[in-house]
Amino acid sequence: MLTPEERERVRAAVARAESGLSAEIVPCVYDQSSPYPEALWAGAGAAVSLACATIFLADMIRPLWVALSTLILWVPAAGLAGAAVGRWCRPVKRFLIGRRRMEESVARRAKEVFFDVGVSRTSARGGVLVFASLLERRVVVLADEGVPSKAKPEAWDAAVAVMTRAAADGRVADGLVAAVEDVAKALKAAGLTGKSGGQLGDDPLVRGSR
Repeated sequence: MLTPEERERVRAAVARAESGLSAEIVPCVYDQSSPYPEALWAGAGAAVSLACATIFLADMIRPLWVALSTLILWVPAAGLAGAAVGRWCRPVKRFLIGRRRMEESVARRAKEVFFDVGVSRTSARGGVLVFASLLERRVVVLADEGVPSKAKPEAWDAAVAVMTRAAADGRVADGLVAAVEDVAKALKAAGLTGKSGGQLGDDPLVRGSR
């Protein structure tokens, strides 16, 4: 998802952003927030149903002069094709998963990352996670308890919007850099200036398909 050069760009953006902040920013991008096995099975089921309906209707309109053994093979072949589409075709996969399931998965994964990588354990309690999940086209910004009292939730809207647009266009690194800069602006506007402890590092967190 990120080349070594793009990782360095994001790392440099975080270092610049934190140079005048008492908070720490952690950019993170996942290819997807869940394996979503139901998309594979839903794709297979839909394809099998379509194949059976097509054979039935075609035979009603005009009898099919095809061996039964051949017809039987069409159904599992359609199921395999549907499973492949549900697994690999992202627009279809998003449709099969559904908006609510994707939103729940991204929110849950973002919270897990927030605690797993220690964003919640800085000495000043000023960690901010910028979490992007590409398959779902969702971006979540989570701030530790030392931040919300000064920066309101709507302060992250610009970062979420710019990262979402860039990721949809395939410009993940550009989106992360812009989101980090927008989060830094919001933190400075909230008065969280000074110097962070550098406890979380500046490298972006990247995870491929699960």
